[in-house]
Amino acid sequence: MSPRSEAADLSPRTGDMAAIEPLLLPDASDAGLVRRFQWGLAGLVMSLIFHLWLVSMLAHWMIEEQWALSPEPIETRFHNDVASEEEEVTIVNYELANPDDRELDQRTAINAVSIGQAQSEHMSQKMAPTSLRELDPTRTQRPMYDVAEGRKFSDRLVVPGTTGESLIQMDAALDRVTWEIAGHLQDRKVLVVWLLDASGSLTDQRRTIQKRLKRIYGELDALKNEGQFAFQDQPLLTGVVAFGQGTQFLTREPTEQFEEIETAFSELQNDASGVENVFTAVSQVMDRWSHYRIDHGRRILLLTVTDEAGDDHGRPLDLAIAKCRRYGALAYVIGPAAPFGQRRGYVPYIAPEDSQTYQLPVDLGPESVVVETIDLPFWYNGPQYRNLSSGFGPYALSRLVKETGGVYFMTNMTTMAGLATIGSYDSHIMKAFEPDYGYGSPQEFLNDMAKHPIRAAVFATAQYSQNTNLKAAGTPQMSFVLNPRTFRQTFAEAQKSAAITQLAVDTILNQMPGNVDKLYDAEPSLRWRLDFSLNYGRLLAHKVRALEYNACLAELKVKYTEVDIANSVNRVILRPDREVGFAGGMKRLARTAEQHLQRVEKEAPGTPWAVLASRELQDGFGLRVIEQYVPPPPPPKPNPNPTAQPKPKARPKFEPPAPGPPPKPPVAKAPPQLPKL
Repeated sequence: MSPRSEAADLSPRTGDMAAIEPLLLPDASDAGLVRRFQWGLAGLVMSLIFHLWLVSMLAHWMIEEQWALSPEPIETRFHNDVASEEEEVTIVNYELANPDDRELDQRTAINAVSIGQAQSEHMSQKMAPTSLRELDPTRTQRPMYDVAEGRKFSDRLVVPGTTGESLIQMDAALDRVTWEIAGHLQDRKVLVVWLLDASGSLTDQRRTIQKRLKRIYGELDALKNEGQFAFQDQPLLTGVVAFGQGTQFLTREPTEQFEEIETAFSELQNDASGVENVFTAVSQVMDRWSHYRIDHGRRILLLTVTDEAGDDHGRPLDLAIAKCRRYGALAYVIGPAAPFGQRRGYVPYIAPEDSQTYQLPVDLGPESVVVETIDLPFWYNGPQYRNLSSGFGPYALSRLVKETGGVYFMTNMTTMAGLATIGSYDSHIMKAFEPDYGYGSPQEFLNDMAKHPIRAAVFATAQYSQNTNLKAAGTPQMSFVLNPRTFRQTFAEAQKSAAITQLAVDTILNQMPGNVDKLYDAEPSLRWRLDFSLNYGRLLAHKVRALEYNACLAELKVKYTEVDIANSVNRVILRPDREVGFAGGMKRLARTAEQHLQRVEKEAPGTPWAVLASRELQDGFGLRVIEQYVPPPPPPKPNPNPTAQPKPKARPKFEPPAPGPPPKPPVAKAPPQLPKL
């Protein structure tokens, strides 16, 4: 019998016990075997219970392990090749007063650039800088990235740079510069390089900066003494460089001595060439002082102060951007706003030689890679907006800032105290209309144009209108004094102005592909859509006005007769009207123009596009005629005695002196020497 059957037969049946017991227990010696069997059975039960418990616990552990496998954030730190001992440094809270909160009742400060980092509540210990590996300039290098210790990355979008949204005073811009320098000193040692425009037009601005130096470096030195900066051994070095046609290193090497910095500013000599090679200067600074980044781990901040767009665009700009990115240098610019849709501004200059005012051209724009707005005058009374601010800095300088992660501080500095672009806009609104700074070459831009018909149409019309000699005329003659014999000739002469405008507008419109407006919704860029609606709406508005004016005068030439002019109408005044009444076939074009301009007002309020669209819509596209009659003056009274002879004039009592020699002709003055800006 098997053990299983024996165990099964151990059930307590009393009737069979007497027969079973002789078989199981033949004698007393077998009692120990029974006890061992009972203990084994108990052990088997305990083992079974234990294994069930063990399986349950293992299953529980496996479930917990699955949760532990969920992805966690990975913290990546960049270390130098040579290990160094940690410096025990106590970091105190950052207490530099935000310039937004002090002495700025009349100054608007721009928000600092957001690079996707948020200040953590507790700063961690920092490591002293050690030498980075030497870069090989003969081969392409990856850019150096700064991962600030003691900071945590936020979930905000990383923005490479801020290109400037508000006009601020020079003092406010310098306060922002101080704030930026102090913020970077919280992370690591810093090299600040002042890049100063050496042109004579910036003399007053350089003096303003020089006067503020003591305050800037005084605040930074106070923060250093209070332990605000992580590194107490030369946390800040400064170099001073001037640029014009060439580059002057006013400090042979960067220094921490304030007296040397101040002396360098005072020793700057004006450059009379009128050339500003700013991007070449940036490249030369990086070539000469990049070892402060390589050998010492310093962050390099380039602070450029200028009042023009720079003359060395193209390859020098691309080379400057590449070097800044290679060494992690951040470019900051204190400069002017670019005029909207214009390449040049004009500065009034009073010449001391003759006290006359001359308009001097100055390169300030455009704010985009190419001019995107048409050159077209406005009709009727109101501003022409030839110097309207774009809300952005000049394209090349802004691209340098954007690509390196710096800030463009647009100031209200004026060249020779005469230049001031009109317009100040909300920075949050303007961010949506920022130009595309991603074009690395003209060919890249042209390739992009080929893919987008709306952009190609904007580019073609803007370029043609800017460069053609056939310019649309402004407001034609709106008031007429009529003569019965010549009134038709007067009207015909006035029609020539409108005919020139119509021809110029039609020629510009011919640069657009047919039915391009039907592709409007397929254009992904809001800025380019606004450019198209503004340009197209303005062109159609001018076309309608020119035809309305021509049709109006043509009708008046037929309507009036010599008798009418002599007796009832000898004055005609034209005024703009909301309804197109004379050129009836233009009503559909008038509605289309109005729709595009109103779309600009609706989609881009508070922007230069809306300013120009509102100016165009200020007056209607039609005309109304005001007729007047002014009685002619009465004829002179007739002479009552026409036969009477006039009285002879009395003879002088003495003879006049003999005439002397003729006066000498005035000496022609030499033309004044106008400065080059």
